[in-house]
Amino acid sequence: MRFYHTLSFEPNVILRVIISPNSAFAQIRDNEEKYFAQSIGLLIVSSILGAFVILPFVMIPLSDAYFEEVDVANLPTEGVDIVWAMAVGFLKGIVSFVVIYFIGTKIGGNKNWKKVFSVLFHTYVPVIPMMIILSVLVFLMWSSLAEIDPSYLLSPDVDEQQILSSIGPMIVYAILVGVFAIAFMVWIIVISVKAVKIVNGFETGKALGLLILVMIITSSVSVVFNV
Repeated sequence: MRFYHTLSFEPNVILRVIISPNSAFAQIRDNEEKYFAQSIGLLIVSSILGAFVILPFVMIPLSDAYFEEVDVANLPTEGVDIVWAMAVGFLKGIVSFVVIYFIGTKIGGNKNWKKVFSVLFHTYVPVIPMMIILSVLVFLMWSSLAEIDPSYLLSPDVDEQQILSSIGPMIVYAILVGVFAIAFMVWIIVISVKAVKIVNGFETGKALGLLILVMIITSSVSVVFNV
C-alpha cells in the first residue's frame, strides 16, 4: 500500500500549487514520500515541453536569404538539437536542486533532501502551461516569417505600408511571446520563492537571494551548453 501511495498521481495538489501554493507546498513537504515520484514526473514533463519551443525552427525551413548575415550554427536545425535541449533542461533542474539543497543546509535550511526535491520540482507546475503556450506562439511566429518572401521585402517597388502588412502577423506573435514569457517568469519566480521559504523555513529575503544565485548558475549552464 505504501508503494502505491508513493507512485500516486494527485492532480488536486498540482492545482493547489497554482491557486494556493503555500498550503500545497506545506502539504508536499510534510508528505514527501507520497509526492516524490510526482515531482520527478513534473521535472521530466517540463524538460520535454521546454524543448518543444525550438521545434518550429527544426520543422519550418526559412529562405537562405534570411541567414546571409546570421551564424546558422547558433540556430537549432536538427532533431538532435531538440533532444539536447531536453537533456539540458533536465540538467538545469538537477543543478537548481543541488544548489538550493546544499547551500540551504549551510544557512539553516531543511536537511531532508527528499522534502526539498519534492517541493522544489512542484514549482515546475506553471512551467508546463508556459511551455505549451510559448510553443504555440513561437510556431505561429516562425511560420508567419517563413511565409514571407525575402525578395519581396527588398523590392524597391514595395512601400513601408506593404512591408508592415506582410510582417505584421509575425510582429504580433513576437510581442505575444515576449509578454507571455515575462508574465510566466514572474509567476514562476513568485511561486519558487514561496517554495524555498516553506521547505526551508526561510524568510522572503533569504529565499529570494538563494533563488537569484540559482538563476545565475543555471544561466551559466545554458551558456556552456549553448541552449
